[in-house]
Amino acid sequence: MSIRTSDSGKTALKQELTRRKLITDDHKHPVNVMHHDEATFGEMLADKIASGIGSWIFLMVQTTAVIAWLVLNIYGFVHRWDPFPFILLNLLFSVQAAYTGPVLLLAGNRQAQKDRLTLEHAAYEADKADDQNVEILKAIERNTEVTLEVLRHVESLVEDHIAEARGTIGSAASLPSPPKA
Repeated sequence: MSIRTSDSGKTALKQELTRRKLITDDHKHPVNVMHHDEATFGEMLADKIASGIGSWIFLMVQTTAVIAWLVLNIYGFVHRWDPFPFILLNLLFSVQAAYTGPVLLLAGNRQAQKDRLTLEHAAYEADKADDQNVEILKAIERNTEVTLEVLRHVESLVEDHIAEARGTIGSAASLPSPPKA
């Protein structure tokens, strides 16, 4: 896919990235295969929860729920189950924090592991590319040496041919000229 600067190009890029994000089985890179396909149920669950907790949708839902909780308890439209100091709401926040903290740490550890694996894979690929570059340079050097030998040989043949041609021209000049009629 080509990336263009026009609005339609930006739209196409967004659509492609959205499409790739929705395809969870599209893990062709070896690190992604190890990270996603070989993950345990708990690791996959931690990743899903962490991606949900770290989203704007979660923040908006959380904010809406807290505002609704406060309004319902302050104005008393429904039986006031949690009066002003909102001890029950505070308890719910504590329970939520008790679970989201470790889940976010698990997801962070998995991301750190993925980053480490990515760096190791990149270093391995770079070493492999360096080895290939050395082999290519050696082949170029060998071909250059052969080419230089061929050029030296051609140069000597040309010099011989020029010397031979000069010798022929010099002997032709010493011949008597034909008589004038």
